Amino acid sequence: MRHGFFNSLRGRLTAQYTGLFAAAMLGLAVALYLAIEGIAATTVTAELRTSGATYDRLWLQRSHQLQDAAGLLAHDYGFLEAVATGDRATAASALDNLRGRLELKSAFILDANGHAVVGNDLPTADQARRLWQSFDDGRLIGVASIAGRQRQVVAAPIMAPQQLGWIVFSVDLDRRQMEALEALSPVPISANVVVRRGAGWEGVAGQIGDFKAGALDSGAAANAGRAALLEIDGQPSFYALRPLPTLGDGDKAALLLVYPKAQAMAAYRPIELALAAFALLGLGVLVYASWRTSARIVEPLSRLDIAAEKLGHGERIEVTVEGDDELARLAKRFNAMAEEIAEREARISHLAYFDVLTSLPNRVGFRDRAAEFLAQGPAPGGRFALFCLDLDDFKGINDTLGHGAGDALLAAVAARITRNAGGGFVARLGSDDFVVLKAFPGVCGEVETFARHLIEAIRRPLQIEGQHIVPGASIGIAVSPDDGEDIDTLLRHADLALYRAKATGRSSVCFFEESFNERAQERRRIEADLRQAIEHGEFELYYQPLFDLATNRIGAFEALLRWNHPERGLVSPAEFVGIAEDTALILPIGAWAMREACREAVKWPPHIRVAVNVSSVQFQRDGLNKVALQALAGSGLDPSRLEIEITESIFLESNERTAGILHGLRSLGVRIALDDFGTGYSSLSYLQSFPFDKIKIDRSFINDLLVRQGATAVVRAITDLAAALGMETTAEGVEDSAQLERLREQGCTSVQGFLFSRPVRARDIPALIAASFDGATGQRRVA
Repeated sequence: MRHGFFNSLRGRLTAQYTGLFAAAMLGLAVALYLAIEGIAATTVTAELRTSGATYDRLWLQRSHQLQDAAGLLAHDYGFLEAVATGDRATAASALDNLRGRLELKSAFILDANGHAVVGNDLPTADQARRLWQSFDDGRLIGVASIAGRQRQVVAAPIMAPQQLGWIVFSVDLDRRQMEALEALSPVPISANVVVRRGAGWEGVAGQIGDFKAGALDSGAAANAGRAALLEIDGQPSFYALRPLPTLGDGDKAALLLVYPKAQAMAAYRPIELALAAFALLGLGVLVYASWRTSARIVEPLSRLDIAAEKLGHGERIEVTVEGDDELARLAKRFNAMAEEIAEREARISHLAYFDVLTSLPNRVGFRDRAAEFLAQGPAPGGRFALFCLDLDDFKGINDTLGHGAGDALLAAVAARITRNAGGGFVARLGSDDFVVLKAFPGVCGEVETFARHLIEAIRRPLQIEGQHIVPGASIGIAVSPDDGEDIDTLLRHADLALYRAKATGRSSVCFFEESFNERAQERRRIEADLRQAIEHGEFELYYQPLFDLATNRIGAFEALLRWNHPERGLVSPAEFVGIAEDTALILPIGAWAMREACREAVKWPPHIRVAVNVSSVQFQRDGLNKVALQALAGSGLDPSRLEIEITESIFLESNERTAGILHGLRSLGVRIALDDFGTGYSSLSYLQSFPFDKIKIDRSFINDLLVRQGATAVVRAITDLAAALGMETTAEGVEDSAQLERLREQGCTSVQGFLFSRPVRARDIPALIAASFDGATGQRRVA
């Protein structure tokens, strides 16, 4: 055979059918065994009940016999006279005479005081007292412990005519009584008397092997119906437990009837053996039939298996199975599937190497084809140039016009690049990123000319979904072999050049320079060091005071972030904040800065606020309001003493979202200041859409305040506008007294700059607060 028995379908089918039949027969055998056991249990229950009833009759018969004898003696005149006169010898003689004739174990008299006064094997005083109590309650027959033995006890009253006491007869509960009961049973039962002592039962009459003390309790509930099972000497036995009347509040007694299970089941063994023989015979027949039948199924499947293996290796094969049954239809479907797989593989191969939207090669296809392209080599004296293109403001178009318009734009740009590539290899690497790999016979001037030509081709206006769009692109260029000889190096360097081109401005072209690589490596090092700085607590806040011109005192401190690098020393925010924003590390850094600033500010006088700068990245992510709330709650700082400074750039992403966050902060009681007002994207609509608490005038206006015409008018216009809107104004970068005086004249409410103080550490703030300043010059007064 080609495979092992259980590795073949034929073997598994045979084994499966055999196993199913075996399982069915096993289930049948278990069901039959349980049924037989149930029948046996029912039969045994009836037998045990019959034996128990027989013992009850024997018990009562013997008890009445003894009680009648005691009653005769209790009415004998001579005995009554002896008891009444205290003639113990005569009473004892009468008791001994009767005890001998009745084969009693003991016979004695309990007097009116509950004392055993005449007889043999007298009970203890406590036992006598308890027996008297039982007799007095009307219980005259039962089991009691006398002289350390469990005995069958009967009593009769001695009346003359008042009661003088009790005649008590007892016989041992011994093996002889149990054997008499066993002889009367038609089945081989074992009769025993057991008493309850402590946590379990103990045999006192009969012959019983070892059993668990608590087993009778756990099975006692079953005796209300069928007989229960008990392990005796390791063998299961049916049993029934019949309680016996107890006297003197002694140990509870019961009749234990035991019937070995093996003997009860013996009559059914032939049926079980016949069933086993039938099952074995049926199993053999089924194995043979299954083996023959499976052969007719497996042969066509074997051909399909071989065909599937060849199909897996890429071979085209057709399977023919005669007939019109399920196997023949399976073969036809297999052949159709093989055809569909071939077509699907062709489609998948195309999708693996080409972009669905533009039909250009994708990143995988580009790397595969570009390697071949480079291997061919350029013409003598020529070189290859790799162009990385990225559309300008594609995200804005996608967000405002929708993804459908974005896709249409990408398809149109791809077509323009392909038409103007001049035989170059064009691919789309993802999103709005395209590459062109082209051979040039001349110098870099031709490369730049080609790049400018591509940008101009892309810039032609488009009509998409009724919208007039003028697309733009920036290009980064890497030239082989100067900038790399393999495609990975060229692509990495062209991407670095593209990054620099986009930083320069829209529709820019930039060639790779080795310094880009150095800057990229430096950027990666700073990013790695920033992560370490967060973990190791290397950041520190410096604080620069804001001087209130109305009160001539410090009204606030602006918290400024510094990085104490273990190797570079104090690092300026200008070197790392941009990287922190690009990598989202500004989120944990900004949260720490707000918590630390609030923690320090709570130590200052209540009129002094703290201002914290917030990055636009923090507005783009959820959780800024939560960060502010946690910082205030953790420090206990009054919300009105926290001022958050933002720049106008945060309104470029989403005005509605930004306004929602700002209103949330205002609802907490936090103040909002607009920083660097007058630069960048200044718009009066921001002031109209959100009521800021303060406007900070950019230092560029303050620098020109005394030297440039119109600067004073601009400052005046800003302060008047702020006053009309109910906002404060702070002038940044104030460095001399003349600027201070001019700003006071123009209505500025507070100033900030080196004229008053450079940024200081937190430990230096108390000295600044304690110092007084000259409102005209900004200088500290000497005490």
